Amino acid sequence: MKKIYLLAGALVGTLAVNAQVMSNKASVQNDRNEIRPTAKKVGSTVKAEGDVLWSNDFSTAADWAQTTGAGHTAGDWTILNALPANITGQQAGYQWPATFSNATGNFAFINSDDAGGASTQDAYFTNQTNIDLSASGNASLYLTFSEYYRNYYDQTSVEVSVDGGLTWTIFEVNPESEVPVNTNCVAGEVETVNITAAKGANPWTNQVRVRFHYVGAWDWFWGVDNVNIVEAWDNDMKMNTWYQATDVATTQGLDYYHLPASQVSFPGLTFGALATNNGALNQAQVSLNVTATGGYNQTGTAIAINATATDTLSIATPYIPTGAGTKTVNITTGITATDADLTNNQASFDMFVTQYEYSRDNNVSSGSIGQVSSQDGQPLKIGNVMEIFDNTAVTAVKLRLSTQAAAAVGSEYFAEIWKYDFAAADWVYLAETNTATVAATAAAWVNLPILGGPVDVLAGDVLLVVGAHFGGADEIRFGLAQNTTEGTVVGFTADGAGFTLTSPSAVMIRLLDDPAASVAELSNEFGMSVYPNPTNTNTTVSFDLNNEATAAINVTDLSGKVVFTTTLGNVNGTQNVTIDTQSLTSGVYMVNLSVDGAVSTQKLVVRK
Repeated sequence: MKKIYLLAGALVGTLAVNAQVMSNKASVQNDRNEIRPTAKKVGSTVKAEGDVLWSNDFSTAADWAQTTGAGHTAGDWTILNALPANITGQQAGYQWPATFSNATGNFAFINSDDAGGASTQDAYFTNQTNIDLSASGNASLYLTFSEYYRNYYDQTSVEVSVDGGLTWTIFEVNPESEVPVNTNCVAGEVETVNITAAKGANPWTNQVRVRFHYVGAWDWFWGVDNVNIVEAWDNDMKMNTWYQATDVATTQGLDYYHLPASQVSFPGLTFGALATNNGALNQAQVSLNVTATGGYNQTGTAIAINATATDTLSIATPYIPTGAGTKTVNITTGITATDADLTNNQASFDMFVTQYEYSRDNNVSSGSIGQVSSQDGQPLKIGNVMEIFDNTAVTAVKLRLSTQAAAAVGSEYFAEIWKYDFAAADWVYLAETNTATVAATAAAWVNLPILGGPVDVLAGDVLLVVGAHFGGADEIRFGLAQNTTEGTVVGFTADGAGFTLTSPSAVMIRLLDDPAASVAELSNEFGMSVYPNPTNTNTTVSFDLNNEATAAINVTDLSGKVVFTTTLGNVNGTQNVTIDTQSLTSGVYMVNLSVDGAVSTQKLVVRK
């Protein structure tokens, strides 16, 4: 199972990370003449860019050969006609497309996951015959190909040579800015790369070669098919990535997708996009336009973007949604000339104005997270930073359970809310929910009531809302949604150390202030309760027995260490057992009541 690596350390007041990156990410070989333009996504089908000058569909294996860099140990390029068993066997849990839908017959594939944790890949797959593009002169050209992938920290690129393979120009594809850690391809994905920079100021030659380069170390996989070189269009502006965020001048600049009625002071959303001029001609006037439900229609300041260049477009006027319901936001990059492809410069998303639900996830699953690096089998807490704009009482946390391994059924999970203390520059525990049990392997949303009733949060509070599990061989997986701001997906490892995710996806976790969602702590067959909870000096375990029996109580910390135990022989009726907690450190403990082989468990929070 892949683990997302960490940035160690707590989040500071500006939401930056005060830590060093820990990474096993392999470095790209950099021992040749190269430049690094960035390739960007287009839509789900290949557009009619122009005449196809060369194509290859991997039907002839001898057309391609692998070479490797110094760091390569195992995990080679192969030509397949079906996805490997390790990919199809994990598809449901990680939610990548079930098939390589754009592959026809054979395709090229490199499988870092199957190579295992002891192997690294630094592998090139190169066409073996020179391509004659001399008739194209100085024309701008695209390389297009179908692809199938899941990203961890692997690096993928296409490389073009105009001198028969002596020197290469590198074009990065699937960069982390566009494809975050633990993100899958979408069905029918096609990559389009403007490769004009490979020829420099000279005409195209008759010695052009193409290769695919993969660098990884127990990462995931990359498949490619249907490779074409085609004539580029003159006017083609592409939107690579876009963002929405609250005004960074007055807020933390976070993205939001569900806005409850209680947050009437929400300052609205601003917008931006990273755009590439993928056409042959320079564009003097490139702008961003955003429209949204309710009459919002704003166009940002126009800028010049030369051919193959990338720049940022923005709109600072906030969109403040009003009235309940779904609000559709449309984002478009525009140029003065007629854009040859309008499918790759448009994006849209829905924002939901709700009665009680508040979130930073866009409600679209992109994968899941069950653990982070070096923490196999250990407890984990992971969630999103959120801002409170108006006073409210949080009654529950809504959490998305992703598709689970069968062994995770019966495992327990819960949620917590932490508040940022700007003076101490650290997170402070605020509240938690009841513990629940995974009931089935299917993905599902669950509501977790706040333990002990609603918790008040105030305007100006910055909260961290986390889902938590207790570890195990098959850790519970929480859902992930869209790519979001680095430093704003935060968690704690089993030892309490704080971390943030690099290139993160938002955890699918939400605050609820619905009064109906607040319920008493869940009961059990012995009527067991633990109170006061949280506590700092002592707590009482109360339970009822209908028949005479021997009862035992033990208290463990999250590592399983027993910190208290007692046995009550031949008792009946209502029992109250006081536990001294003064010697216990702050944290979460499990109170286990055993009666004639049946066990009930309640969580105890010790807060000093």
